[in-house]
Amino acid sequence: MKGADILNLYDVIPENLFSVLASKNKGLYVKTLFVLLEAFKLHLKISKDDLISMIISKLEDEIIMADFSEDELLESEYSLSGKAHFLVRRLKTVGWILIETENDFKEYVTVPGFSYKIIQLLYDISNVSETENFAYVYSTYSSLKNADDTRDVYEMITALNDAAERTEKLVESLKSVYHSITYYNQQLIDTLNVNNVLQSHYERYQEEIVARILKPLKIRDSVPKYKIPMQSILKKWLIEEDSIENMVRYIVTTQKDIDIDECRNDILQKIHYIIDTYDNLEKDFINVIDRKNRQYTRATTQKIDYLINSDQTVKGNLISLLKHISDDRISERACELLSDAFELYELSYVNNESLYERKKAVKRSRNSELIMTEDPLDFQIKAKAMAMQIMNNKYSKQNVSAFVDKLLEGKTEITTADFDINDDETYIMTLLSVVQANDRNSKYMIDISDQFVKSDKYELPYIVYRRRSEK
Repeated sequence: MKGADILNLYDVIPENLFSVLASKNKGLYVKTLFVLLEAFKLHLKISKDDLISMIISKLEDEIIMADFSEDELLESEYSLSGKAHFLVRRLKTVGWILIETENDFKEYVTVPGFSYKIIQLLYDISNVSETENFAYVYSTYSSLKNADDTRDVYEMITALNDAAERTEKLVESLKSVYHSITYYNQQLIDTLNVNNVLQSHYERYQEEIVARILKPLKIRDSVPKYKIPMQSILKKWLIEEDSIENMVRYIVTTQKDIDIDECRNDILQKIHYIIDTYDNLEKDFINVIDRKNRQYTRATTQKIDYLINSDQTVKGNLISLLKHISDDRISERACELLSDAFELYELSYVNNESLYERKKAVKRSRNSELIMTEDPLDFQIKAKAMAMQIMNNKYSKQNVSAFVDKLLEGKTEITTADFDINDDETYIMTLLSVVQANDRNSKYMIDISDQFVKSDKYELPYIVYRRRSEK
């Protein structure tokens, strides 16, 4: 629908085309259309007589059982062959087919394009092919890879157009999958028969959604597998200006009335569309669909479990009865009441938890409250004073001077690169030694460089310690 004029549907197809699909014998007409589709695929020229023979061969029982009381049959159309002729005549009347006589005086059936597309769509909806290939990702990568290897301009343009179209179809297919899962989930809610749930999930859903789309998307047609190589090719085309310009020149020379700038923008837009789409494909579509699929699968399992256990048949009632009498609170009494009607025995077993007794929690009794003899503010002040005293004793000036004296023992100078700093104690003493170096009574002096020294997990400036000369 990009840039195209949208026509009225009934300017393309006859107005009464779908009337046979809403008639009393709609099922028979659908099957007749499927026979027509088979004939279309088998023969280039479809003889009317051959088509009628195929209809009789494949739909004999359905034609015999059909009710044509509301249809205006000709006198010659009450037999089996006559009813098959009527079906073909009716399809011609409403516009599904055309019939013309050729030079050999035989009548041949023509299937219009719109008719073929609609019949094929109806057939695809009714019959999910197990071998249907969902390979948009691989096809996109393969065509781009071949075009990049040959560097033929025509092949590059064709591959780019195909890649953009397949990417769009991939996104549409993923959206369709999401809505299909929602549809199956709604059907699951409305289904009350466990066999119908099993058939819907394991026959239809597994074939139509999982086997045809989700599984190939994870294994053969994997997005993570082909995304990076595909994007690398397109990004290379963007970087190489000659690639874009060669494609633009080719299109301009082979098509009339093409604006160069619009042509270039169209090519760039397609390249960026493919790259951006695959960048967000997993986050915006695949992961969302995976979550939806897990929710549906979990809901299906819960629905099956519910339907089985709530079944009102003999089996369901037996399950409910067994659940009821298995309750420890009523088990003995229930067995006594039912002993006259059934031979029931109580069964118990020993497992790895049978000899385990859970520890019982003991509620602690509340003791008398601890009475603080001092005022909280006084206690806080004393605690801070005590902490300061401990810190002062540990990092006093005497201890810092002793630390530096030990470093300079037998030396006139030493640097932070000459000794190891492998614990917090040494690190703190080194920092304090820098502060205390400014003390006029200090026995050492320091020079600090802009360079840094790393020792173990600590990093310090490059510091030179020198003894002060005694006066």
